[in-house]
Amino acid sequence: MKENLKPMAKIIALGLTESLHKRITYLEGAPIIKLSELVKEHGKTASSLANAARRQTIPAFREKGVWKISQKWK
Repeated sequence: MKENLKPMAKIIALGLTESLHKRITYLEGAPIIKLSELVKEHGKTASSLANAARRQTIPAFREKGVWKISQKWK
């Protein structure tokens, strides 16, 4: 039986990338803000930033169900 493993590989890759972003942010010691605060500061829409976080095209990570990011990210 030949299974398509691409969807599972993508899920694992996104999870690993998110974990890496979290660890790097904490190791840098940068201030961490909620993604919703970034919306206010940069004038982006909440949905566009949330989608970018889910796709891991920005270095965001979840902590207790809340998306967060380094304050120095622009």
